Amino acid sequence: MDDHGAGQQSGGGGRSKRCRFLTLAVVLGLAPVALSFLLNLDTALGYDRDLLQNGGFEQGTSGWGVSYGATFITVTEPVSSGNWAAALNRTDIPAQIYFHQYVPVIAGATYTLTGWIYKDEPAFTYALLRIEWWPLGQPTVDSGQIRDDNDFYRPVTVGPATAPPGAYKARIVGLADIRTSPPPNPVYFDDLSFTSNMMPNGFFPLSLKNYRR
Repeated sequence: MDDHGAGQQSGGGGRSKRCRFLTLAVVLGLAPVALSFLLNLDTALGYDRDLLQNGGFEQGTSGWGVSYGATFITVTEPVSSGNWAAALNRTDIPAQIYFHQYVPVIAGATYTLTGWIYKDEPAFTYALLRIEWWPLGQPTVDSGQIRDDNDFYRPVTVGPATAPPGAYKARIVGLADIRTSPPPNPVYFDDLSFTSNMMPNGFFPLSLKNYRR
């Protein structure tokens, strides 16, 4: 099973709207402002551009941190796509283990986290993906826990979820809970992606808001 169509987002509508905006701006003589406007939006909000670094683990574990005591390595088998996937394990004590990455967000914008998880080891209770909003204190957003064991990757989607007021970054987490130690086999993760399609309410790029003719 490797149905990579699941969980993918289409950016056709957003690109069409931006093209119409840019055409209007050219007619009105505002092309430089329009270009800056669109670049600011793409940078801040994603618009189907993956905001994660190394979400497919093709550059090893670069860009990711890991919880204390956990083993976090890349492997060539099993993979969901590409040449590498990440394996997460801990062989000393039962614990929740995780890897993570921080990503800037804009409060009020809507984000979606997708990925693939391979859990085929009863020593793990479950595995999941999670969005944590920072500063802490806001509710986290989890995927449904994968508890049963199968020898193939399964797609996981978290969201769409709206960044709460005051949020300025998200911590993207892949987590596994060890039931009995040591697990003979790790849990595998691959093809993580964090994107946004929605402009937050009241957001307007500084370059356009301060424009004067």
